[in-house]
Amino acid sequence: MYKQPAYMNKDQLGSLELVIHDEHGDMIHATMKASLYERIGQNLVEGSLYIIINFIVIENMNAFKTTMHRYKICLYRLSKMTEFKDENFPSFMYNFTDFGQPTAENHPNDSYLIDVIGRVVSYQKPLEGLTKTGVQFRLQDTEQLSCTLWDEYADDFLPILENTLDKPVIVIIQFARIQQFRNEITTSNTYHVTKVTVNEESEVFLDFMNRLSANESGDFKMLTNSDYDIYEDFAKGNAMFRTLQYLNDHPDDAYYWIDATVVDIHVNSLFRS
Repeated sequence: MYKQPAYMNKDQLGSLELVIHDEHGDMIHATMKASLYERIGQNLVEGSLYIIINFIVIENMNAFKTTMHRYKICLYRLSKMTEFKDENFPSFMYNFTDFGQPTAENHPNDSYLIDVIGRVVSYQKPLEGLTKTGVQFRLQDTEQLSCTLWDEYADDFLPILENTLDKPVIVIIQFARIQQFRNEITTSNTYHVTKVTVNEESEVFLDFMNRLSANESGDFKMLTNSDYDIYEDFAKGNAMFRTLQYLNDHPDDAYYWIDATVVDIHVNSLFRS
């Protein structure tokens, strides 16, 4: 559940967006306009069970889709949502994607957002002077995944990360945007949709920690950009290469490798020998 700002005024509520599932775990997106928030939206509790009546179903044309469902639910003035108690109703709060297959057949393009969980194994502090704040880090489950958080997500995440270096940092990124370049997958936040949770005391985090402890031995040290050698990533084939065309199409501040050939050099006459 997240709030979408109004198109012409980011400080004003435009709509309340929901992701709901049935007893089989099938998920669908739902939306209600700001006019319904006071009557319906403000009373909703994430993780609770509701009966929904009187709604409209339309094709999901959202630029970034929180589910794989072709359609979405639109609530209107006759819609009602009533809380319902059923201890046997299953809970599917996340739909985690394995790091090894985030662009498999179930995610045909980067308009579909994914959920990931992993331990932070390295991160790079933001460089000074950039127009946007960005924190790059790598998450690990059985494999590694490159992640970037931008702007307020980075501002909120970095202090938590730096104050938790004495223990494993487990992160859930819900509704992360995926991008693929040369068979490497990267993730980032998108607008107001993405939700980042760190070291929460919940069953999901506990299960991941138990699997983590069972699969590793010895001490673990997180690497920062002060002791992280990017050339090691280059040697292992993990470096994030981009083309010049990619940089033209994606002007966001970030850290990239460029594989290019120098075709001409213009030398100022003052430096000629």
